[in-house]
Amino acid sequence: MTGIFTAIAFLIIFSLLVLVHEVGHFIAARKAKIKVKEFGLGLPPRAKTLWKDKKGTIFSLNWIPFGGFVKMLGEDSTDKKTLNNPDSFAAKSLWRRFTVIVAGVTMNFVMAIFLLTIGFTFGMKPFLVTSEDFKQHYEAGNIVGYPLLKIEEVLDGGSAADAGILPGDIIQKINGEKIEIDSDILGMQAGLETINYQILRGEEVLDFTMIPDEENKVGVSLSSGFEIEEIKDIKYPFYQAPFEALKTSGRLAGLTVEMFGALLVNLTKFVMPQDVAGPVGIVQMTHKIVEVGEFMELIKFTALLSISLAVINILPFPALDGGRLVFIIYEAIARRKPSANIEAYIHGIGYLFLMGLILIITWNDLDRWLNFSGIWDKFISLF
Repeated sequence: MTGIFTAIAFLIIFSLLVLVHEVGHFIAARKAKIKVKEFGLGLPPRAKTLWKDKKGTIFSLNWIPFGGFVKMLGEDSTDKKTLNNPDSFAAKSLWRRFTVIVAGVTMNFVMAIFLLTIGFTFGMKPFLVTSEDFKQHYEAGNIVGYPLLKIEEVLDGGSAADAGILPGDIIQKINGEKIEIDSDILGMQAGLETINYQILRGEEVLDFTMIPDEENKVGVSLSSGFEIEEIKDIKYPFYQAPFEALKTSGRLAGLTVEMFGALLVNLTKFVMPQDVAGPVGIVQMTHKIVEVGEFMELIKFTALLSISLAVINILPFPALDGGRLVFIIYEAIARRKPSANIEAYIHGIGYLFLMGLILIITWNDLDRWLNFSGIWDKFISLF
């Protein structure tokens, strides 16, 4: 049953975000007196025409139950008669076309700010996106727990091996000084003739004294972590919550831009970052949220997706809203419209690239989930 709830939750959340985006385009197009040919719920092929309003807009229900779309007259057309129609997108002023294009992204940001305002008003767990976030909320007391310094490997011939330290031991103190989230281990050991580790092994606390080498090392490799006992909700007065929501939305938008930039850099090296998620990855995250069963976590997750959708759409890439803005900016600078055929061709190439990128990311998601690479390696090893 959880799988069914996950699928339903995913469809509702993502469709809502896309529909909010398209409603922004629709409202702005109507205000700009652009003829909207169709407003679709779901993606084509069309299943049913729900109604047709006085302005000739068809409101349709489509077979693919995912998101929606707005089809405007002259938006992607290369027909001169359509482009010159006073009711077409192409015939409107630069400013009106600009407002129509950015309206979708604006609506996604507005939705994110609205959701985060609800979260901050009633209380929700903080966004822990970066190590700085974690440190800040730990120092503020919003995260209750303690740092872990785990011994991953004990080198043969080192003083740690001679003392009896084992892989898996957890260091609690060094020379009586407690391990903190930003502890400088080599600095804590510098200049000492002997080093004492207080070790947690299972439920037993042990003490080991060692003599460091000339580099202040005792022959271990370490990994740091954190044992979380509780993450407290953060809450603001109702009059302050919208400002905190706006600030948080801006910060998350900046981090999304950085992530997308890192993705493009890695793709030039034919490397797919492991923290990038596509549709399958989002379904898995939705599943985790559904399992947790906390309404505010769902609010937070939806807000984050809305910001991500807004940022990705406004990037200056063909086929996206930002790509269309590039052509408007070109027109404003060059004082002439770009060729409709060339623009359509560029957007078409951009669309194919985006579809390819989605397929690559989806494969990466499935590989993480089902371990295709491991299965393939086992298959190859049979021959």
